[in-house]
Amino acid sequence: MSVRISFLLLLLGFQGFAQSPRVPSKMEFAGIQLKITESARKELQDKVDKLTASPRHFNAKVERAASYFPIVEQIFEEEGLPDDFKYLAIHESGFISDAVSSSNAVGFWQFKKETAEEMGLRVDNKVDERLNIVSATRAAANYLQQNNLFFNNWVHALQAYQMGAGGTQRSLDKIESGVSHMTITKDTYWYVLTFLAHKIAYEEAIELARNSAPRLYIYKDGDGKSLKEISLEISLPQDTLEVYNKWLKTRVIPDDKPYAVIVPYFNPRPLTPFNGKKDSVAMASVADKVESIEIPHTMPAIKELTINGLPAIMSNTELSIDEIAGKLNISPTDFSSYNDILPHYHVLPNQVYYLKRKLNKAKVYYHTVKAHETLWSISQEYGVKMERIKKMNRMAKTENDLEEGRVLWLRKTRPKNVPVEYK
Repeated sequence: MSVRISFLLLLLGFQGFAQSPRVPSKMEFAGIQLKITESARKELQDKVDKLTASPRHFNAKVERAASYFPIVEQIFEEEGLPDDFKYLAIHESGFISDAVSSSNAVGFWQFKKETAEEMGLRVDNKVDERLNIVSATRAAANYLQQNNLFFNNWVHALQAYQMGAGGTQRSLDKIESGVSHMTITKDTYWYVLTFLAHKIAYEEAIELARNSAPRLYIYKDGDGKSLKEISLEISLPQDTLEVYNKWLKTRVIPDDKPYAVIVPYFNPRPLTPFNGKKDSVAMASVADKVESIEIPHTMPAIKELTINGLPAIMSNTELSIDEIAGKLNISPTDFSSYNDILPHYHVLPNQVYYLKRKLNKAKVYYHTVKAHETLWSISQEYGVKMERIKKMNRMAKTENDLEEGRVLWLRKTRPKNVPVEYK
């Protein structure tokens, strides 16, 4: 079975991916606590419902975003941009590199030619960096940073991404500089509402899809080489490289400055070595973001992951805890403790296990219990401590059984006046 088919089947297995997440009354964006009025919630819910109405289109965007997010997250971290802005690329282009708008804005972040060149991007008949995920994302981060220097408010900076700083300033009754709380109403600028709808609609689905989506690596030393030469070097079809590198309009990569060539790795497809040139490849993976390592000859027995910001692993074979601890150079006692299992247990195939202590909350707000799920399996899926899941859901310490359809709170404690919900 092909990797793409396997991935799509995985998506279809999570029926929640194609169902509309609920719009909360409060949410956080870029460090600002947003209170969402009831009228705004209704409008946002309508947008979320439309975004998730077609499972085929929704899942396609989820797959692309899950592949590109590690690269975007790394660049945002380097540039000091809030991580939440990564959902803006879904809003703008759906992570389609050569997307073109009706106003002739192009690429992942939908830059017009003049703005792109102002942000240092090369746009000519040889290179269009608006289609390069690394170059364009760095430019978008810098553009948003400039907006925030003007407003000192990331919500206003978001609005200015669409209508410019001057237009945003004129449209606002007042500039809420440096605030930590804001209210979102149905009269909030449409672009901000649409962005928030994208964040709500895609957040949980992408987190669950990360470990199955194709990984993207960054080949950095391509100066003077052609995609054909690189494809021979890494044993990857040239047409595959071309799909991920539409920014290159000519045969040879220019040498006027460094350009990142995107290399997809479709597990479990084995790749041959880089002919000893492993230092020329910097790979952005889910587990390690960007690092210089050699692509393995075959699919490793133990795959490294990152879930809820935590390092984790998944084995393709059953192993004892002593065996796994020996391979990972970790104490068996610590490994057992981090994963709420006893030392004599075995690590099961295709199950997530953590290398650090799980956290007190997840990146998603809710989870609907499916058949045969347990507190432990949900704890492992989201990287949240079992006792914290109980506390957030006001469960007794001795309560361990979960009914199918129960909605669990995973980020905040369910208020006393809110009854347990079932779907």
